[in-house]
Amino acid sequence: MRRLCTMWAASALVACGGGAPEDGGGAATAAAAPDETATMHAARLAESLGGREAWDRTRYLSFRWIVERNGEIVANREHSWDRYDGRYRVAHEVDGTPHLLLFNVNEVEPHPELDKVPAGRAWVGGEELAGAARDSALRRGYGAFINDTYWAIMPFKWDDPGVHLAYEGTRTLSDGHAYEVVHLSFDQGLGTTEDQYWGFLDESGRMMAWQYHLGRAEAPGEVIWWSDWQPVGNIRFAMTRLLDGGNRFIYFEDVAAGETVPDGRFDSPTP
Repeated sequence: MRRLCTMWAASALVACGGGAPEDGGGAATAAAAPDETATMHAARLAESLGGREAWDRTRYLSFRWIVERNGEIVANREHSWDRYDGRYRVAHEVDGTPHLLLFNVNEVEPHPELDKVPAGRAWVGGEELAGAARDSALRRGYGAFINDTYWAIMPFKWDDPGVHLAYEGTRTLSDGHAYEVVHLSFDQGLGTTEDQYWGFLDESGRMMAWQYHLGRAEAPGEVIWWSDWQPVGNIRFAMTRLLDGGNRFIYFEDVAAGETVPDGRFDSPTP
């Protein structure tokens, strides 16, 4: 599974399509022994989010992913996900025209011309697409799934297969507080191998900020704050991403999480 498109700092956030690195892609530390301190902090993080069992019981997740730049909304995508069966729904507008994509994130195959395309269907303006137009739309929808869900639930993914954790001590951020720092790297062969992340945990164990170094970038990006943590279903969810300095640039609305899937949520608009 691919993990995250190049960030907006590289002028490509809202253009994420099929170029996202895969879940687990990054600098390899496969042979390294587990870092017990990092593992301990990961366990505290999981508890601060409601507990691993609560996340495992969360079958259904939905949210609206919104990007704001200079006070203007430049992306607004509605996501719904059946985490057990892999069913996925993305709805958004392009120049006022509605786009709807229904696919399965567990059924993704190599494509002869595109990168990876999930099995599914696509509609634009109420008309169903076919052939190359459908495949291209599904590829973009899959890229949105990868990018937007990682921005939404990265703290829940620290114990995914292929993720390696290393404790790096404490670091004082711009708010004057010291945070425990855990570095995340990833097995080779799963995407952009150079990607790496740092999670900053407060005294409760919750992740309050992250920093990332994507691909072959010369230096890590700036610190981004995860704020406005709220209970959603049986888990906790950070509603806002803030640039260092306080400017909001990604936020979430209509967030829902539950153990059951709403009836008809993944039904197609046409037979």
